[in-house]
Amino acid sequence: MQIPKQVLYIINTLENSNFEGFIVGGCVRDYILGFVPKDFDITTDAMPENIKALFDHTIDTGIEHGTVTVVIDKQNFEVTTYRIDGEYKDNRRPENVIFSKKIEEDLSRRDFTINAIAYNHKKGFIDPFYGKNDIENRIIRGVGNADTRFKEDALRMMRAIRFANQLGFDIEEDTFIAIKDNAHLIENISIERTRDEFLKLIKSDYIDNLYLLEETGLYKYFFNEIAPIFKDYKRTVGILKTLNKELRLYLILAFLEKEKIEPILKRLKLDNKTIKEAKTITNYITLKLKDDREQTRRLMSMIEPDILKKILQIRFAISLYDEDLVSCKTFDNIFDEIDETIRKNHCYNLKTLAINGEDLKQIGIKDGKKIGSNLKFALDYVLSYPEKNTKDTLLKYIGDNYESINNRS
Repeated sequence: MQIPKQVLYIINTLENSNFEGFIVGGCVRDYILGFVPKDFDITTDAMPENIKALFDHTIDTGIEHGTVTVVIDKQNFEVTTYRIDGEYKDNRRPENVIFSKKIEEDLSRRDFTINAIAYNHKKGFIDPFYGKNDIENRIIRGVGNADTRFKEDALRMMRAIRFANQLGFDIEEDTFIAIKDNAHLIENISIERTRDEFLKLIKSDYIDNLYLLEETGLYKYFFNEIAPIFKDYKRTVGILKTLNKELRLYLILAFLEKEKIEPILKRLKLDNKTIKEAKTITNYITLKLKDDREQTRRLMSMIEPDILKKILQIRFAISLYDEDLVSCKTFDNIFDEIDETIRKNHCYNLKTLAINGEDLKQIGIKDGKKIGSNLKFALDYVLSYPEKNTKDTLLKYIGDNYESINNRS
């Protein structure tokens, strides 16, 4: 394994002081799978105070649970003392931890066998639960008794399904049954943690395994509204697989009743930007598309170009699966028209209009409501005739049509 020099330094420092040190968990699993780990967790029999004494720059990240962050070359590495978890009373976290001197005891508290493997460049693998075999056979299996593991931390059920979607693994039978039996416990987990697992899940490479949310019944306890996506599952997954991963949530939301989308996303505690985008995308997802420059500019006047492009990407994914009447060439042309409008600085909204409220005041239009209606009238004119977007032309146009504009408003 090509272990970063900073990690080797931490392990060697621990061993030179007569302690053990191993990388553990996801980084070992990823190495075995041939992936480059994103981060490294290190476990040791050294106590937190020993860790702090051995390294110049440390942070007490989770000292009560034995975790100290060691900072080397401005990078953070979590070093955690071997431990045994105490009793879990809330399906979320142990009441207390007991520090241990045995790596096997530390591995026994972990969620799945594929994450219960430790590695040291001198001692090799420590794999008491045969996680390497399960990786080879593409199986997700709870460490020890899966039912106990899920009662300890109910989020592990979502993690199991997320790993199945990320890695394309099967869930071992007893582990799968334990998820079904304990699915209701996911309600005890904060919605933020469950939501984050769900978002990772739907962005995964093996989205075909999304059905596991239905078969285990898990979705009913945190996002029951997505039931419609399972009715025509083959179609749903076909479109999801085609779609940019970052847009998959918006496609799923398109199955929901529009008026329920904002309350649902607020319940899931998603950020305001995502909620705003979701509302716009789902409102316009069924709009009729045609290769027409004026229509494109008018769409851009109603929808921010970046969001409009997301709508087009979703519609394109749907068209590929459903053989929509909108041709690929039409989508290409609309994308090009959006880019060209922006590149050539053509007008498509009030910000890009050649006149503003101050210009109208200069010609005697003082009332705020009338200023707004006149600007919108000018914009409508320019959307049809983009070459007319000059200050003199628009002020003359408004002057010539003043009575009809303001009688209408």
